[in-house]
Amino acid sequence: MSGNYRIESEDRRGVRVYVLRCGELTRAEIAPAWGNNCFAYKWQGVPVLEPVDFETLAAKPTSYGIPILFPYPNRIRDGRFTFQGRQYRLDPPRHGFVRDKPWKVTASGASQGEGAWLSCQFDARDYPERILQQFPFPFTLTVTYRLFEDALVMETEAENLGTTTMPLGLGTHAYFRRPIEGTLQVPANQRWALEDSLPTGELVEVEDLFDLRVPVNVAALDLDDIYTDLEAAEDGTVRCSLVDHRENMETVVEFDEEEFPEVVVYTAPLPRRALCIEPYTCPTDAFNLASQGIDSHLIRLPGGQKIDWTMRIRVGVG
Repeated sequence: MSGNYRIESEDRRGVRVYVLRCGELTRAEIAPAWGNNCFAYKWQGVPVLEPVDFETLAAKPTSYGIPILFPYPNRIRDGRFTFQGRQYRLDPPRHGFVRDKPWKVTASGASQGEGAWLSCQFDARDYPERILQQFPFPFTLTVTYRLFEDALVMETEAENLGTTTMPLGLGTHAYFRRPIEGTLQVPANQRWALEDSLPTGELVEVEDLFDLRVPVNVAALDLDDIYTDLEAAEDGTVRCSLVDHRENMETVVEFDEEEFPEVVVYTAPLPRRALCIEPYTCPTDAFNLASQGIDSHLIRLPGGQKIDWTMRIRVGVG
């Protein structure tokens, strides 16, 4: 991917949409008002994410595109957890606070050296009752979407604005277009054992159709599982590959093994044609696993400190 980068914005049914472009056929569309969701991404005119019409998207924007899950990805058991001797109760009990609220655009631009990009920020202090009353850790979360070279890059930074240590986890929930004919490969040696979709704390070896270390036919998959013990390349990068044989296209989700030690794979039920590859910094219910002494990669961010992550969706000929 190279050439003519630009960013545009337009109103669609009262919603401001920002469009990152590379040439005429490659584009990413973002709605800051809808949780800063990148709801559409096309590579050379072919949808990378599950296509959805705008009316359907408007009815439930958190169910399409790339919802951002913070400060906890997936479910917290019973919406309750204990941290540093204090009990907390969360509402909603799944996927955090930021995916269904408006974000503020802070910067944007386009150039040959940086691609087309948009930065948006969420500030928990804007929601003293809805967030800080139950989760008393003021924070900002800044996400920059960047269309550059052959990838859509998602650069994320969290800052703990408070004075006490904040527990947190980050996940992205990309709904990729599931090929009619294709394969999925995820280099994971283990997965978390689940009961009622929640980790028991036990890790099990992958086997049979859970084993995605070699390409597996997507038509055979029925998954909603948390993979771990990921195998990275020499540069520390984990690469999960989704190949579409009909379109002769490969989508690779790339991330650093230390930043995202888990990845959730979810196959949406028909008639939807969606397959989710979701890098997580921690597994589902990590807050409670940690309080039980289980290593769940829960991040404990000291007051006044920042942490950042990068995830790439790289597309090319498959």
